[in-house]
Amino acid sequence: MQDVASAAGVTTATVSLALNRSPKISPATRDKVIQAANRLGYERNPYVSALMAIRRERTKGRRPSVTRPVLALCTAAEPRFTGFSSSFLHPILESAERRAEEKGYRLDTFNLSDKGMTGRRATGILYTRNISGVLLAAYPELRDELILEWNRFSVVSVGFAVGSPALNRVACDPFQSLMTAMERCHRSGCGRIGLVLADDENPRINRRWLAAYLMEQERSQRSHRLPPLLMERWDDQTLFAWLRKHRPEALVVSWAGSLKERIETGGWKVPEELGLISLNSPTLDGTVSGIYPNPAILAARAVDMLVDSIDRNERGSPAFSNTLFVKGVWNPGKTLVEQASERVAAIPVRHKRGHYVSMRDLATELNMHVSTVSLSLRDSTKIPPATRKRVREAAEKFGYRNNPYISLLMTGKRSGKLPKKPPRLAFVTSFPTRDGWRRVTPTIAAFFTEARARAEKRGFRMEEIWLPPVRRDDPRFSEELRRRSIQGLMFASLPAPDLKLDLHWDWFCLVAYGFTLSHPPIHRAVNDHYSSMRRAVRECARLGYRRIGLALKSTSATANVQNRWSAAYLMECRELGGLAPLKPLVAGEWTKQVVSQWMEKVRPEVIVSPNASPLLHRLRTWGYAVPGDLGFVSLSCPKRTGSLSGIYQNTELLGARATDILINLIERNEYGIPDNPGTLMVDGVWNPGKTAGPPKQRTAGYSGHRRAV
Repeated sequence: MQDVASAAGVTTATVSLALNRSPKISPATRDKVIQAANRLGYERNPYVSALMAIRRERTKGRRPSVTRPVLALCTAAEPRFTGFSSSFLHPILESAERRAEEKGYRLDTFNLSDKGMTGRRATGILYTRNISGVLLAAYPELRDELILEWNRFSVVSVGFAVGSPALNRVACDPFQSLMTAMERCHRSGCGRIGLVLADDENPRINRRWLAAYLMEQERSQRSHRLPPLLMERWDDQTLFAWLRKHRPEALVVSWAGSLKERIETGGWKVPEELGLISLNSPTLDGTVSGIYPNPAILAARAVDMLVDSIDRNERGSPAFSNTLFVKGVWNPGKTLVEQASERVAAIPVRHKRGHYVSMRDLATELNMHVSTVSLSLRDSTKIPPATRKRVREAAEKFGYRNNPYISLLMTGKRSGKLPKKPPRLAFVTSFPTRDGWRRVTPTIAAFFTEARARAEKRGFRMEEIWLPPVRRDDPRFSEELRRRSIQGLMFASLPAPDLKLDLHWDWFCLVAYGFTLSHPPIHRAVNDHYSSMRRAVRECARLGYRRIGLALKSTSATANVQNRWSAAYLMECRELGGLAPLKPLVAGEWTKQVVSQWMEKVRPEVIVSPNASPLLHRLRTWGYAVPGDLGFVSLSCPKRTGSLSGIYQNTELLGARATDILINLIERNEYGIPDNPGTLMVDGVWNPGKTAGPPKQRTAGYSGHRRAV
């Protein structure tokens, strides 16, 4: 960086800001610095980045020599939300403050519901205080006067605080929460399960609660199917009338509060006559059974995402929003009778122990100098054997892990030469052949290309590694990776869902592309399948199609993905009005007989399917003119502007974000299976293509299926 500064005639601080595209640097100076960097072949040194990340964390508990940058936690909780907001906000605030401090920031709080506060005034206050990053939490209603000038800040929402504009967010997965609640009800013996929501809660989460419920109702026997109760404004009398009419055995609500007492006043005993489940339990040990969203975990992840956005100089509403979903924790409570329930402890957020223990922490615990600990861990003969043993035992006890990149950097500094070889990441595929993933799934190739480019931009080298199917449980594979000094593993989509891999997970930082690697549970980057399906159905309706069919291959996706596709299809058909959902085609193999029988029965005008190319090819082979006789929409277009109509899953952005996740894990020294993995979901893009268009006027007797040939 010093060389670039000399060539450009500026200071190293200016070079650093310019390369990070800081708005503090003029465009002319920024261009001059970037040109000098390119001319000299400057590349970021990942070892220095890792060292600076750790040094920022070490500022905790020490008075910094300079003022720390500030993040803002903004809330606009109103009195009617006080019960939930306080239980949700307090752990968010505590966790966010700790995590911000570890990242080298200070966190200030602002209540935008204060008297006289407006969005314009709040923007001015934040900007004047040189605040570049904003967390939003407990922001129940985005009134016009509270809208900030988003393009001035990096912004992350904790939960679904803001519906519009589209912002990056970290939230408890609402779809998974509803599915878990329904599963627990079934496990307790309840068949007739009701859902009650207020209308203002539903759109904010893209109706994911309602979609999951509708899908579960479709799968239930007819006598157990209940219509959801959606109220514009909560009214107990309306609820009681609905309970008397439909006689549910369990009731799922978004927020229980004092509902248990009011229901019992209305004449129902909880849980003997009516089970009660909350989708937002305020505490893990509360009385009401339901989902605890683990706000402390959400806050820590949100701070990580916000700091990453600041580092990338991303301001305002992103072109494609990223949502990191974290699974909630089931709270058994006392309002649902379960056959066998075990109280689940909240998943802790690791701050100083576990993966975050530094050499300085060990020295403090042992009352030794840091250099003594360092020499002991390197088994130096300058340190007595007894001391070395004591240090190694303490390192094992407190979970200390040596960061290889910092070690290499320090070795280089001692020798006067920085390491030239970039640290290594592995892109692991496990198709039957080494190059099978390139031919079968072109989206994986696009993902890998961008992931490798992103790794190189951050100073890492990503290698393609093939894990043959016969070696998926071979312990020597992990040893080979370790000998090659590979620290981070990125797993490509597997050729089939739910395949099991048996590696030495604790040796590596881990991230996966897609859901096919379901075990162990690790961080992953995926397309938002729910939003993609809703967009596809909406575009079909806009083109004029009224009979929209859904074709899924039961062997090509996990149950998690299948559920989200099916639920989104039902939800969008309901939202559009007058659009009756057709029975989906779900088959292991798309034979001519299976597909023809389904088309004869449901008579679709257009087919929406994730497995586009094979099915489209077969339809044309069987005599269907696409889009003449039949429209076709893919949920996984191989190209952004190809001839195939449908959703392009934004594969390049997924590759870049997955690489960022993996490198950030390495820099934070977080190895192995995470306590609470996150799923980063990225919105897809609609590609008009040429396989779907306004349906032609059908001739008399035409039923929407194969023409005569």
